[in-house]
Amino acid sequence: MNRIQLRMTRMAMLAVCSAALTVPFSALAQDTPPPPPAPAAGQDGGGPGGGHEHMSPQDRDAHQLKMMTKHLELTDDQQAQIKKIFADSDSKMMALHDDTATPRDQKRPKMMQIMQDRQTAVRAVLTADQQTKYDVMMQKMKEHEGEHHHGGPGGDGPGGGGTPPPPPPQQ
Repeated sequence: MNRIQLRMTRMAMLAVCSAALTVPFSALAQDTPPPPPAPAAGQDGGGPGGGHEHMSPQDRDAHQLKMMTKHLELTDDQQAQIKKIFADSDSKMMALHDDTATPRDQKRPKMMQIMQDRQTAVRAVLTADQQTKYDVMMQKMKEHEGEHHHGGPGGDGPGGGGTPPPPPPQQ
């Protein structure tokens, strides 16, 4: 695999991981004005995550933190703690991606665990009221992902990576 392909693979893996947390905030941000510049040529923004897959992990984290700050009314201290959680999970994600000792089929469950740990850590920073709002945001994200990511990770479409459909019943 050449260097460009490796970089693209890394970006795709991070996009998939980040989409799990970015999508709910994108859906809730529909009352905000559209983002300023249009995507560059070849980046139509029509894919999973509404174009967020073309953002760097740091940009996605900044966008997500901005949406959380707006919708959950995070304090400065909470923002700092969540920013660190995001950075830690991004580092773990990159380390897992770069780990050549772990077989590819074992990386996805570990990736999902990193994302679950990230959500748990974020939730621990929030007040009870914020946790309730955060849980609603996460539920909306799951619903939104189910509606719009048929071919994404875990889906049944092209590149889905999900389990294949069961065979038809034998008669």
